[in-house]
Amino acid sequence: MNQNGSITLFQYWNRLRDGRPAPKRSEVEPADIKSLLADTFILERDTRGQAVFRLAGTRLCAYYGRELKGFSFPSLWREKDQRLVSRLIHGVFDQKSVVLITFEGFSRSGRSNRFELLALPLDGGVESPRCLGVISAVEKPFWLGADPITDALIDSIRVVDPEKELLNNRPAI
Repeated sequence: MNQNGSITLFQYWNRLRDGRPAPKRSEVEPADIKSLLADTFILERDTRGQAVFRLAGTRLCAYYGRELKGFSFPSLWREKDQRLVSRLIHGVFDQKSVVLITFEGFSRSGRSNRFELLALPLDGGVESPRCLGVISAVEKPFWLGADPITDALIDSIRVVDPEKELLNNRPAI
């Protein structure tokens, strides 16, 4: 994890879970992470089993040029990456894994920017799996938020072991 948003959210989540696989959704207090809210999201599994946005911060919605609530999370990615992203998020839901993805986002006009995404499991019970996450822009060019991101290509993926993670101790694949 290289971005402050990812590190801060991971540390908060890790404190909340207190040795459990994941904290309960009800334990997350937005006021505790208010500086991150514009970049955070919560995913849930819909009736078809797809990962969809339950909530998305205002800056994320601006990056993508639309309200993300209710949209399929894998649909943000190139078609060739959608199955992989879906499987990774289902691992967060079902196995309580922690996933870190770095990716290149491409705008409608062909501009690009690098991003870091962290997905953390929340305990919502078997019937209501949830995921808390953050997407941080590595750089903040003038056009970001005005020229919507319409495509994304994965650079690297890490499945993080929160019991052993020292934030920067393992290479990505």
